[in-house]
Amino acid sequence: MATDWVALSYALTVTSLVSIALYAVIYTKLRLKSSSETSHLLQTSEGFLTAKKSQGMYRIAWSFYAGSVGSWCITSPSNYATYAGWIGMIFMAIGTGVPLIVQSYFGSMVQSKYPTVNSFGDFITARFGPTAKLACIGVALINMAVMMLAEFTTIGGLFRDFVGTEGFPIILIVATVTTVYTMYGGLLVSIVTDQVQGITSVVLITTISIYVAATFKRELPPNFGSLKQSLGPNQSGYSSILVMPASLMSSVMFNEGMWQRVWAAKDPQSLKRGGVLACLAVVSVVFLFGLGGFLAAWGGLIDFQTGNPNLYLFQVFKSSPNQNNVHVNQFIEVLVLVLAAVMNESAIDSVQNGLAATISTQFLRGKPLIWARGCVLVITVIIVPFALANYAVLSIFLLPSILAVCWLFPVMLGGIWDTPLGLRVVSESSLIFGGLAAVLSVSAYGI
Repeated sequence: MATDWVALSYALTVTSLVSIALYAVIYTKLRLKSSSETSHLLQTSEGFLTAKKSQGMYRIAWSFYAGSVGSWCITSPSNYATYAGWIGMIFMAIGTGVPLIVQSYFGSMVQSKYPTVNSFGDFITARFGPTAKLACIGVALINMAVMMLAEFTTIGGLFRDFVGTEGFPIILIVATVTTVYTMYGGLLVSIVTDQVQGITSVVLITTISIYVAATFKRELPPNFGSLKQSLGPNQSGYSSILVMPASLMSSVMFNEGMWQRVWAAKDPQSLKRGGVLACLAVVSVVFLFGLGGFLAAWGGLIDFQTGNPNLYLFQVFKSSPNQNNVHVNQFIEVLVLVLAAVMNESAIDSVQNGLAATISTQFLRGKPLIWARGCVLVITVIIVPFALANYAVLSIFLLPSILAVCWLFPVMLGGIWDTPLGLRVVSESSLIFGGLAAVLSVSAYGI
């Protein structure tokens, strides 16, 4: 019987991933025949990497959304809510969504001030200088590489822990599928898949939410009962009010995949409205996943001594604390796995494009399109073995988080304050000194 659930999990997951990829490739192929504009986007490196000024509000919204929510949403919010409480649950959701609005408005401002730039690195060069560009690009590459590693590791761990198989098959499947269609169509195909992946994930999330609302019958103790210290207001929850928005804003700012959405937007209105719509969707989704773990803990369904923190969300499907939920044994749980894989696919193709765009625009400028496509393949081949090694991703996330947070303020201040006085105060040397001083100070405090 367990074998049947494993087979069903893989069958539905692989079918969903491949179907979305085929739709994107076929759709783009048809657009190639009917639109000279689309044809141009797939014939040049700039079009492949930026799809510049080609996407409307809803495509941008779905793309921002899909790039923000990955398989990490299945594991992290539900786990975090069990010890940061309702405050942490709320601010994790807000901190994930609000940066999209900031990015869209800040990105629109950058576009208006520097209309010729096509990448984050180009913006840093235009505003600060070449040395600052190398520093910021280094932070961005580390940030995106760890994000991609985290996504691969998370989906592998989810299938290993809950499906009960090795983690490497699903990692290789996702890596192969995303690499093939990303090499074919670049950002344009990624945006097409983002729309389908976003709609698919919303449908599945709605289905899961309705199921939980209809079947969750556990009594919830007043004032959280014995878990008052964990689920109520606490130090972790209060710290999330600042920590979550700051760290997640930094992650978005130093992610070329998000900047690509800025260049792809048809006009400033499409970009800003798309950012607002994406924010609302992301906040809702992350909150719902956090709420699942929160309810499971509040209802006494989680064994904190022996339970797997990555599976806290799945405990909400149990009817009693004694019910075995170590491995998948319900169709609704299979749907959650499919949802995780679809969200994983959408996040990975965004990071693949972001890494390829960063390397191509900064170090391979002027090279033929085949170089950009090769970057997608090489990046994936380098990162996948690290994911197969199953490192503790949360621990290595500390490095890009520290780097990005320390460099965030001077980058944004420089982009906003570009008057003659601002150019003197927030200069290339002050950006570099400020960023390095912040990194050293935080490191010294940690040590």
